[in-house]
Amino acid sequence: VLFVCADNARHSLIAEALLRSHRVPGVRAFSAGIDPADRADSFALSALTLAGLGNEGLWPKHWDGFANPKIGMFDVVVMIGDDAAKALPRTFPGAPEYIVWKFQGTEEARFHRGVWRDIQVLKPHVEALAEDLRGTLRYGEVPFPTANAAE
Repeated sequence: VLFVCADNARHSLIAEALLRSHRVPGVRAFSAGIDPADRADSFALSALTLAGLGNEGLWPKHWDGFANPKIGMFDVVVMIGDDAAKALPRTFPGAPEYIVWKFQGTEEARFHRGVWRDIQVLKPHVEALAEDLRGTLRYGEVPFPTANAAE
């Protein structure tokens, strides 16, 4: 599974760490950005560690590094947010399923409070995806709350 967001500094890294924590047999999680940041959000890395998810191997990467058929093929590409969905070319090798999560992060809550909010908002979606990858649930069944509903 490849998670893609605008800058791969926070949201897609969180989703990657959350899916890795589920240890779904045969499933590996990766993340990338449309225009990757120079470095990962330090508050996100800290919060992931405090949540017991770890942050090993999490750093911003460009999506096109994963579009090479020599690297491998993805079964699922999850685009986090409308910006990623609009900008990401559908050029990955094989025939991956493309999924758009209508997630909107909030710039006002950039620090730990915002990261915890993002983890809590993304968590049920990643859990549903993990269950779906195990064959027991459809990931489309979990709606995203509005930005104010999570606060």
